[in-house]
Amino acid sequence: MTASPTTQPIPGTAPAPATDEAPGGAGPVDGTVEEPPQHRKRKVAILLLLLFGFALLLGLAIWYLLFRQPISVLPVIPGEIVMPTYSTAIYGADRPMGVAVSKDGSRVYIGETEGDRIAKIFDASGNQLGLLQPPLSTGAEHVPVYLALDPVANEVYVTDRPTGAIYIYSADGVYQRAYNPGTALKGWQPLGITFDTAGNLFVTDVSASPQRILEFDRSGALVRTLGTTAGLNFPNGIAVDKAGYVYVTDGNNGRLLVIDQNDQVVAQVGRGVGEGNLGLPRAMVIDDSGRVYVADATGQGVFVYDSYKPGDRGLNYLGFFGGEGVSNGAFQYPNGIALDGRGRVYVTDGGNDRVQVWSY
Repeated sequence: MTASPTTQPIPGTAPAPATDEAPGGAGPVDGTVEEPPQHRKRKVAILLLLLFGFALLLGLAIWYLLFRQPISVLPVIPGEIVMPTYSTAIYGADRPMGVAVSKDGSRVYIGETEGDRIAKIFDASGNQLGLLQPPLSTGAEHVPVYLALDPVANEVYVTDRPTGAIYIYSADGVYQRAYNPGTALKGWQPLGITFDTAGNLFVTDVSASPQRILEFDRSGALVRTLGTTAGLNFPNGIAVDKAGYVYVTDGNNGRLLVIDQNDQVVAQVGRGVGEGNLGLPRAMVIDDSGRVYVADATGQGVFVYDSYKPGDRGLNYLGFFGGEGVSNGAFQYPNGIALDGRGRVYVTDGGNDRVQVWSY
């Protein structure tokens, strides 16, 4: 049997180029594999699902902007307490102290205690729209302290410390009248102010001894006096929860008190350095979910608690946001606080001449 002769290259010629095919034409040998059809279908399905989700989110965003429905339920993450985060700030008021905001967030009312010492109206973007100017007949010395919106008449109430009065304006800032508490309260010194959901007015009065909380009905009649046995010392903030409990920040005593229908203090948060303790609490507000927000001037931020439940002796501390400083999200003596209906918290940052907006 003879051996097959081997093929030798011809001198002066290049070797034959290598092919990209495996012996027998088995396909590419460069490592690529043709994708099976079922994999391509799966990718297409995932892409379509992502596009559908994007379209759904876009549709919800457009619907929200068109109809601007309020947010009444705050976000809930199981096992985690959610605090708002810094969003933006409104500038243009000197040493702002009090703040109120319309439910849709389109009007922000801010009282400044330096400069012109007047309350101003801003839109949601921080553009100044107007002034809440008291009439000349009330004199030239004014300092707007706290503000509140009447949920029934949509009027703005402003407590004015030098004149010992409450001035009332339309939503657009047109002066309407001074609030008349009756001859029995002549010479009062209104400070903190709020409304309950029925439109009853609650005012803290620091002229009397003891200092107190006054409740007026829609006709302007005084219906209740609260806090006369609580030893209040410059009560700044006041709020009423859905169950009718009255909350008041007892500023110079560093306390937050909860008072029931019988004028009994049923719960409190005290001053201290422990978690959830207060320093110099000022304004406060309660949201639709029952969270209690307290602006603390020396705590340099906002303390958040659960609302009172019968049987509690204190309030369940949920968290804090803020901190001392001048950067975004930091405070220099926060004082006033308000909420709109879209999960946004407005806090006057007096030392930084701004109102910070925090959102969920």
